[in-house]
Amino acid sequence: MNTIQNELLANLMNPNNIQIKFIDDSSLQINILLNNTFQLAFKIFKNHEIYESNDEILKSKEQIFQTNNLKNKFDSLSNELQNCDNINKNNDIRLQKLKEFTTKLFNMFNNRSPMPNQNFPSEQIMLTKTKEERYRILGIKSDIVHTLNELFYISQWLSSEKVTRLNLLFKGPYENFDEVKFHAQYDNMVPNLILIEATNGARFGGFTNNTWKGENLEKADKTAFLFNLNYLEKYPINPKYVKSAINASTRKFCHFGKNDLTIFGHCNQMYSKSEFPQYYMCLKKDVKPNNRLTLYSPDFIVRDLEIFQVYFTMKKI
Repeated sequence: MNTIQNELLANLMNPNNIQIKFIDDSSLQINILLNNTFQLAFKIFKNHEIYESNDEILKSKEQIFQTNNLKNKFDSLSNELQNCDNINKNNDIRLQKLKEFTTKLFNMFNNRSPMPNQNFPSEQIMLTKTKEERYRILGIKSDIVHTLNELFYISQWLSSEKVTRLNLLFKGPYENFDEVKFHAQYDNMVPNLILIEATNGARFGGFTNNTWKGENLEKADKTAFLFNLNYLEKYPINPKYVKSAINASTRKFCHFGKNDLTIFGHCNQMYSKSEFPQYYMCLKKDVKPNNRLTLYSPDFIVRDLEIFQVYFTMKKI
């Protein structure tokens, strides 16, 4: 056990002692920052303890996701601490000690936490594995998601607060890309995550909480979004167009927005289309947004199509 862990144990194993030691007569805002930071640090330590007890990627995958979620919260809290001089009118020495402590925690994260793009197997490594091995590592039956890093982003896009589980409902090549069969069997099995791979190499998709049941029927969904896995970018619905987030039709697998993304039946033989961005937004400012969703191909042939039902199973740490 290293010095940082010893310090964590000494300071964090008894949250009641933290309150007695740190919460006394300083300003309320400082007290809240102190208490929140140490409570969060306790969760961070326990998460590292879980991760370090198990080296297998499969068994530690959920801890990886949870650790990254904790780091996002910790970074936000740490930034707040760094900008708290204006409330430290009495030169509270505890704030300086806490800044030093958060710096140590931050270094522990950077040096030891399994973060995206660092400790996940690379795409090159994943592609050397058999299909069954890839499915086992990812935990889902997908040929469109290539890496755990991509799966991490999907998980965060779906919910930063809950753990998600994906159940494959429909895979285009196995079902002859038959939209009639999809609507007959799975229309009401929502929420849906739709993954698409086009013949130009673009990998993208969308999410909706609403059903695809109906005929040329616009439906509202404030949680709907599109995404691109090549760029690892999420494209949320414009609040002005929430009432037209999707358009249900039995002639299509899916239709998001005002032709932002339309996947027709038998899309492996006939062109589908995208006029993105219309009702969905590209928030990145330094790129050309038009048709960025599909790697700048407004018309495309689909190579693979996967439709998942999403389960939100529990709250993340």
